Amino acid sequence: MNQIQASDDITVDTIVESLRGSIIRGELAPGAIINSVDIANQFGTSRTPVREALLILNQYGLITLTARRRPQVAPVSAQAIRDLYALRAALHGLMSDAIVAHASDEALSNLHAHAQVLATAEAQGGEPFMSLIESYLEEEANLCGNALVISVLDSLKWKMSWFRRIGMMSETQMESLSGDRVRVAHAYLDRDAPLANALNRSMLRKAGDYCEKNFLAMQAAHPPPAGK
Repeated sequence: MNQIQASDDITVDTIVESLRGSIIRGELAPGAIINSVDIANQFGTSRTPVREALLILNQYGLITLTARRRPQVAPVSAQAIRDLYALRAALHGLMSDAIVAHASDEALSNLHAHAQVLATAEAQGGEPFMSLIESYLEEEANLCGNALVISVLDSLKWKMSWFRRIGMMSETQMESLSGDRVRVAHAYLDRDAPLANALNRSMLRKAGDYCEKNFLAMQAAHPPPAGK
């Protein structure tokens, strides 16, 4: 029984990772229908692990589950982008105060160095930038010591990763944000909570504006088929 349960757990994790990757990379577009039977056949499993995987993806905001309707990739809109970045700005305000109050000098120095490395990577662009920025944000969040804030940010991480790719930044936009990020890390290092708070909120408003603008430009260039 334990072996069966372990096998099911592995299958659920595999399905989650496969669908998550397909959504974030754009292989499954917003609004796309997800066929549970096809997925079960693809992974050689019953529909139970598929349902469990879909529940996880629904909790992270990547798909929507509605009674008597087939699962689908969550829709994306300019309002959804604004809402997510506004929530992140509010959370980072709390996080900034906590980081300044509780993080060690060594940890803040390491974060500052990470921000500087990330600025160089952003100038290069591409997929390495995406993974580096996500590791930086995880490191930053863990320094705040507030379990609730960390939990909420963790619940948003897949959606943030998805929106970053949907509203892919230009090199100029990335360079602007990289400079802001280094200044935030420096404010942490100086133990200047009000400045870190203000810089974080300003940076996230800017990032949200960039993401929304880029998303709308992409929508205009590639409108969905008629009837969608």
